[in-house]
Amino acid sequence: MRFITDSNDLSVFLGQPVKKNLKIKGISIDTRTIKKEYLFIAIKGEVLDGNDYIFEAIKKGASLVITDRLEYKGHKNKKIIYVNNSLIALKKISKNILKTYKGNIIGITGSNGKTTTTKIVSNTLTKSSSTIKNFNNEIGMPLSIFHANKKSKNLVIEMGAAKSGDINYLSSILKPDIGIITNIGNSHLENLKNINGVLKVKSELIPNIKKGGYLIVPNDNLNYLQFWKQQCNDVHMITFGKNKNADFYPENIKSSIEKLEFNIISKKFDVNFKVKSSLSGDHNMKNIMAAFAVSFLLKESLEKFNKRLNKNSIVRQKQTKWLKKSLLIDDSYNANPDSVKKAIDLLSSSNKRKILILGDMLELGRFRKLLHKDVGKYAKLKKIDIFLGFGDLTKYAIQSFGKNGFFFKDEDDLRDFLKLNIKRSDVVLLKGSRGMRMERFINV
Repeated sequence: MRFITDSNDLSVFLGQPVKKNLKIKGISIDTRTIKKEYLFIAIKGEVLDGNDYIFEAIKKGASLVITDRLEYKGHKNKKIIYVNNSLIALKKISKNILKTYKGNIIGITGSNGKTTTTKIVSNTLTKSSSTIKNFNNEIGMPLSIFHANKKSKNLVIEMGAAKSGDINYLSSILKPDIGIITNIGNSHLENLKNINGVLKVKSELIPNIKKGGYLIVPNDNLNYLQFWKQQCNDVHMITFGKNKNADFYPENIKSSIEKLEFNIISKKFDVNFKVKSSLSGDHNMKNIMAAFAVSFLLKESLEKFNKRLNKNSIVRQKQTKWLKKSLLIDDSYNANPDSVKKAIDLLSSSNKRKILILGDMLELGRFRKLLHKDVGKYAKLKKIDIFLGFGDLTKYAIQSFGKNGFFFKDEDDLRDFLKLNIKRSDVVLLKGSRGMRMERFINV
């Protein structure tokens, strides 16, 4: 059962009267997804203004509409609810919903792995609701909260950041019992400027964790650890990582391109737990350890952890048979320099011919050329056999990769190259920033 099922619920959480008593079966900010008895929230975006589509939403069967366009203040249509600011209304509704929620709240952020970690945590906990799709910003996160089951024992929410203040805004709404920072890496440098900017924005989570709660962080950078410790006055810090100084660390690692097995060890908590997963790569080992820490702290049944871990497809890296029966690792959802390197690590574990298809990594600001060059050098170091770059910036990666690196500005030229050169025994990694739409190359 959702938190908002009718206009009475909406009135309570919004804090203002609603004229009509109507059912609310769903909530949307997009008239393309509006169905009968949905609540439509009109948001002004960078390109489109939802306020222009109010009557289209009503025509499609929307029960109620929330708008902040002044011309609708006091409108005679009782389905239209005027607020001073639709975004502030979203925030207010979410905060008031969470005040009534009795379960555990887990908030997750980080440069890489936050979506996968969110899915792992949600899957391995009992009766969980989680972030829907990639709804992790100031609009999406409240919608994820609206759609959660109020009877859930756990609410697992992802928080994304593109600029300073974003994580503070989101985590001040969420007020989690447990916060996770998956890692600190080169992402959104256009606004965050450098790695210290990334560290600071992700760390905005810490003051918003409930007093006596937990912060779960990687222990692979001593400077970051010291920075986090200084902020954890009323919060317990738990660490994970490959270093044996971590509260949770791995032993007996057996890793391949298809699976991952290892023991999670904790001297602090006297734990030795064997994990078997269809996920792969060192990055997913760390994601699993962070999720395991949550299960342990919440006193979940650890015997069920492996079964729940593998019950659904969690990872975004989908492995499928591809062109000429080659193996495709589809990691096309998004990319930044650190996530690309982690994907290259996975690709390099294969003993077959290894081919990387990379689209531009976007939002890297003044470091964009340097970071693309660095990825090219890293691919060479990891013995990738063929590197195919697409877009504008990957030409710098191809330059530093050298021999067997090929750069394409035209997608048809890249398609033709793939048709001619991919072999049955190849393993191919496809990756790039969301704006590059690299999934277009799956169907060659």
